[in-house]
This record gives sequence, structure tokens and C-alpha cells, in this order.
Amino acid sequence: MFMEVISIIISALALVVSIISFVKSNAAAKTANGLNQTANHLAQTANDLTQGQVEMQIRSMITSAKAHFAEMSNQLPANAGNETLKASVSAALEDVANAYDEACMKYLDGKVDKNRFKRAYINEIKNWVENDTVKDKYVMPQSKFHATVKVYNEWYNLEQ
Repeated sequence: MFMEVISIIISALALVVSIISFVKSNAAAKTANGLNQTANHLAQTANDLTQGQVEMQIRSMITSAKAHFAEMSNQLPANAGNETLKASVSAALEDVANAYDEACMKYLDGKVDKNRFKRAYINEIKNWVENDTVKDKYVMPQSKFHATVKVYNEWYNLEQ
């Protein structure tokens, strides 16, 4: 009889320890889930900030390249015979094309919010690629601006 009472007491203690362990592990799991959600939220916020920075860099890069091209082009009429200036204007035009291509690479790599990028650049890229001055740069397969061509085709060539 004494042994039965001790067995019952030990079993009851084991049950209490099991219940306490279950409650503590459940609380720890809830805490871990909360921390995981917080970490996910922080990671998303960091990603959003990074995308925003990349988008600002893209805008700055394009604006700067276009401003330099405009500045060089405005000097050309007064110096039409200046071959160095003509080469500089051509190089500045190439810089604008490179800026758009870099922006399109970021879009294709998912480094920017694709919907926001498309809203911001859909008309600008169309106008640039279809511009008589540069459209020969975007003829495939010889074009070196593959990212720009790919984005343009994604947005405007519905047959692909």
C-alpha cells in the first residue's frame, strides 16, 4: 500500500511537471512567433528602404545623364564644327542610354518595386526607345542595351 501511494505521488508530480513544461513551452513558442513576426517586419522595412534608395539613385542617375546631354547639346549649334564637342555629345547620349539600361537591369533583378517603377518609367522609356535619335541603338540582336529592350518588350510587345 505504501508503495502504491508513493507511485501515485510520483505520477502526480510527473503530471504536474509535464503540464508546467507544456505551458512554458507554449509561452516560449508564442514569444518566438512574436519575435519572428517582428523580425520579418523589420526585414520588410529594410527591404522597402533599400528599394527606395535604389529608386532615388536611378532617378538621380537618369536626371544627371539627361542634364549633361542637354548641356552638351545646347553648346553644339554655336560650335557645329567642333569635333571634340560632337564626340562629347555622342558620349553624353550614350550615358543616358546606359542610365536607362541600368535602371531596367534593377527592374529586371527585382531591386525596385516593379509596379512603382513601371508607373514612373513606362512613358519615359517608351519615348526614349522610340526617339528617332536613339532608336537604332535598340534594334536587336546588335543592341548592347538588352535590359532596356527586354523591359520595353515586356511592356509594349504583347505578342511575346
